[in-house]
Amino acid sequence: MRGRLAWGSTLKIVILGAGVQGTVFAVRLALAGHHVTLVSRPVRATELRHTGATIQDAETSRIYTQVLPVLESLPPDFPADICLVTVRREQIETVLPGLAEAVAIPRVVFLGNHAYYSGKLLALGSSRTVLAFPGIAGYRDAAMIRYVDIPQQHTAVQERAQDVASLFRGAGFRVDPVRDMEAWLQRHAVFITAIAGALYESDCDARLLAQNSEAVRRLIVGVREGWAAQDRKGVRAAPLALRTIMCWVPLRLSAIYWSRLLASPRGELYFARHTRHAPAEMASLAEDVQSSLCENDGTEFKRLLASIDTWRRDSSNQSLDH
Repeated sequence: MRGRLAWGSTLKIVILGAGVQGTVFAVRLALAGHHVTLVSRPVRATELRHTGATIQDAETSRIYTQVLPVLESLPPDFPADICLVTVRREQIETVLPGLAEAVAIPRVVFLGNHAYYSGKLLALGSSRTVLAFPGIAGYRDAAMIRYVDIPQQHTAVQERAQDVASLFRGAGFRVDPVRDMEAWLQRHAVFITAIAGALYESDCDARLLAQNSEAVRRLIVGVREGWAAQDRKGVRAAPLALRTIMCWVPLRLSAIYWSRLLASPRGELYFARHTRHAPAEMASLAEDVQSSLCENDGTEFKRLLASIDTWRRDSSNQSLDH
């Protein structure tokens, strides 16, 4: 396979995006011995040059800092073994032209919410492009990124990209190989947009949502409706553990599980914080999901998708007012 990584070797890695995911992957891959360069927006790039890239594992409280080379754009002739793309969904289209020109990089891994968009990503070359999704959650606290590995959802990587999976495992990430990554992403898009819609209806407060048992039940029904629509289109099933707790467990018991999760600190860390700060990404993903539904698919799920659009419009109006 063109650009296949050499397991066990020191690699030159460039990471496009220095938010939560990009910074965590950068630091952990650098700690594993690889040469990592970050590409970031000017303000963040200046900060990284002054303070280094710093992450804290929320489970262990351990802090790690790496001083890494930082660029503000990706040069067309930049040589690297692999590029990780960690920008948000609504930003992907802006970085694709630069990636197409960066022919010296034989492997490009997209880590993020890009369901229904894979065709454009694969235009970079099917053997060159790898679809993946990070199994970490976190947030920025001043110059530090606080994060946690999500035990219920490991980093997902296309099954054929065993070299990428090995690279991530070598940096301590738990990885699940996925046979049909596009189907996995589509299932995840339904799941995360349903949660986002329910959170927006609860003022992006995970604890407030958890206290509203009817809202939690509507969230579960929404996911079931969205997945049923995908079932009818032959999309490969969602991961077994998630499908079990979301679909096969009785609604009352499923609601208890999700209420407890949302009420715990994990509800804020896994879902609410990112949803609160990424309305454009949620809206972009919701538009993609909406376009895949038929007229009679999922009235409850469609209502949750509409709540995402309402929150985005309200957020935009508030920004204009200020």
